[in-house]
Amino acid sequence: MTRQNSHSLGGLKIICLLATIAIPLTNAHFVLQVPTSLGFSDINESQAPCGGFDITSRNKVTDWPIGGYPIGVVSTHPNAHWKIRAALLENTEEFVDLIPNILQDGLGNFCLTSVPGIASWVGKDAVLQVVQKAVDGELYQCAAIKFVEGATASVPGNCRNGSSIVASFDPEYTGPATAPTGGTGVAPTTTAGTPISTSTGSSTANRLAHPPMLGLLATVICLLDSLLGLLGGF
Repeated sequence: MTRQNSHSLGGLKIICLLATIAIPLTNAHFVLQVPTSLGFSDINESQAPCGGFDITSRNKVTDWPIGGYPIGVVSTHPNAHWKIRAALLENTEEFVDLIPNILQDGLGNFCLTSVPGIASWVGKDAVLQVVQKAVDGELYQCAAIKFVEGATASVPGNCRNGSSIVASFDPEYTGPATAPTGGTGVAPTTTAGTPISTSTGSSTANRLAHPPMLGLLATVICLLDSLLGLLGGF
């Protein structure tokens, strides 16, 4: 193998290493699918309170029945701690827990089928905040909501649990929220494997949660590195 080829291989190995290291840094996030979020930014998701988006935005407002509304996310963390909170639009500095914190294991789609609203806030504009705490710190997503009278809302097709998801209420939670009656529907202790929805509403969010193009680039570079190494041996 010539000196030029040796230098090329060395350079490719360095690039491959850097790209591989960068993959978990760009992919360790979550996407709020249900209800419609204020927006998703892979770079700014660690910024409180809403992942870099304007907390007062009302472009898409979801009516949230007091009886309960589903929350669906796609997570790339195998272990996470969730906070589900809300604040009135008139006072976005004070968030209130809607349910106790949740411990979740497993990758992919995670659905809370019915998170109750706050009866005293009926008719008022509010903001839902979903906070995920994992190995890389806290990540934030928000949605514009309005609490309304009504029974539990139906669960859309893109709110479902992946086959590996296991979740429960945090036994160390000491906040004011109480677990709803029939809490297994809110935080499942076991889940049945169900395929990820292929509907238009969920496909965009699922693509956002998949490894970015950098991961594909890293794989191609690594394969090229190995191929050149083999060729150089002849």
